[in-house]
Amino acid sequence: MRRSLESCRVPLQRFRAATGGNITITFSLAFLPLLALTGAALDYSGASALRSRLQAATDGTNMQLCQMPATATQADLEAAARASLASYMGSEPVTIDAVTTTPAPRQVRLATASVFPTAVMRMINTRFATMRVGATSQCTGQQQTFEIALVLDNTGSMAHASGGVSKMDALKSAATTFVNRVFDDPRIGAYAKISLVPFAAAVAVDPALARGASWLDQNGRASYHWNLVQGGSAAVAPYAAYGIRNRLAVFDYLNGAMPGGAWAWTGCLESRTYPFNVDDSAPTNANPDSYFVPMLNPDESGNGGELTHKDAAGADVVSMNSFMDDTNASCAPTTDEAKRTGQACKYMQVTNPRTTNGYVATGPNAICTTRPLTRLTTARATLTAEIAAMQPAGSTNIHEGFAWGWRTLSPNAPLANGVPYGTQANNKIVILMTDGANTWSSNPSNPTLRSTYSAYGYVRNPDGSTADSRLMPANAAPANDGQTRAAMDALTAEGCRRARAGGVSIYTIGFSVAGDEMDQQGLDLLSGCAGDASKAFVATSSGTIGSVFEQIFRDIGKLRLSM
Repeated sequence: MRRSLESCRVPLQRFRAATGGNITITFSLAFLPLLALTGAALDYSGASALRSRLQAATDGTNMQLCQMPATATQADLEAAARASLASYMGSEPVTIDAVTTTPAPRQVRLATASVFPTAVMRMINTRFATMRVGATSQCTGQQQTFEIALVLDNTGSMAHASGGVSKMDALKSAATTFVNRVFDDPRIGAYAKISLVPFAAAVAVDPALARGASWLDQNGRASYHWNLVQGGSAAVAPYAAYGIRNRLAVFDYLNGAMPGGAWAWTGCLESRTYPFNVDDSAPTNANPDSYFVPMLNPDESGNGGELTHKDAAGADVVSMNSFMDDTNASCAPTTDEAKRTGQACKYMQVTNPRTTNGYVATGPNAICTTRPLTRLTTARATLTAEIAAMQPAGSTNIHEGFAWGWRTLSPNAPLANGVPYGTQANNKIVILMTDGANTWSSNPSNPTLRSTYSAYGYVRNPDGSTADSRLMPANAAPANDGQTRAAMDALTAEGCRRARAGGVSIYTIGFSVAGDEMDQQGLDLLSGCAGDASKAFVATSSGTIGSVFEQIFRDIGKLRLSM
């Protein structure tokens, strides 16, 4: 019985071995589908990543296509699409399935495709060697329009040389290149307008166009219109019979005394009262101070051309702008310094007119040193000619420069050239460039006026009023150069803040070169005006101002559209 059992074990063991082979085969057959599923998952993951990259590239490319001019041909669109897709995808293959456009509103649809080389699935079947992925993008693109104001410092310090080139010459080159870059760019040029605002101590408008304008204070009603004479409007009332109803009429009398029209109004305007001088509101009859008043640099005490003279007590009085005698057939001699300064009668009968005191130019336009601003225009030649004509002279008033740059973009009077605020796809941009600090010099040697003349008048005007109506309340009664600068800085900052709140983008450039550096207060003012550190630039040499304008051009050229 035992032998029989022993003899039975061998066949059983062999059977078990044979059965084990069948299990291995069965397991292997079951593993193949599992391997295929795992490989497919890996390949699908790779294809999904490719599709994500393709979709991003297609979206980005289609944004560019939407921004192209409506006149672009099918070939132009496809060429631009190929170039853009290559920049996104590198060496990965991409094909364009379709580029279609529809008008009103303009829409662009882009369909693309790529292939993903599988790693596992190709081993199972060569039919699965690649996986095709696709992407589509559709955008509705309204053509962007651009209104750009170039607000450029034309003050005397711009004559300073850097690297053998004056800052003014470097600025002219950079600004000219910028204008050409804008108008040559197919995405921007046909949809852009540019204005030019040269500024120094003030800003000028074209006097021929502005002289009869309704936004000027033609009737002399503004509270500061007659502050150049003692007694104000009451003092000039007797001269109404001679046609004296505003400062322009006074200019006519002054100009009549000078051969060749040397004293005709050259277009500079005083700053309006606060808060009109930090906004772009249109003048209104409801408030006469909202109107603009021609700048008329008053004749200061002293005979024509005298820089200094003695007062009744024998003390020296410094008058920066004495351009005629204080007495004439109508004006009796007086030792009263205030009266010598503010007699209205001397303007009606000009005696001993002088255009210099031996140091600086004198006259009713003495601090109006810049050419008139150029309104928004597409006339490239006009802009480049005006840039070429800029010359460095005078002191710095960044506040008024910026304010007039903003006004060139405004839909409101006085210029009313800009499209209405909120116009879809319109970009209002101010580029403000300066190399200095706001300047309004005190003059303690003239106890009547206490300062030099500025766009804000005097610290104390000939009629006895102060400049406080032009200043923010916190900066009232400035007593020295630091305080007048702070007052002007505050107006600049407030104007910039209001413009940004109204939708204006601001770029600032501080031109600070070795030997003529801007101080930190000036740089901080510009940075705050821009409101964004990425839009505040500093050029440290005449060689770098061009690259700064190029950076701003590229930033403006960034595409903005809805997807």
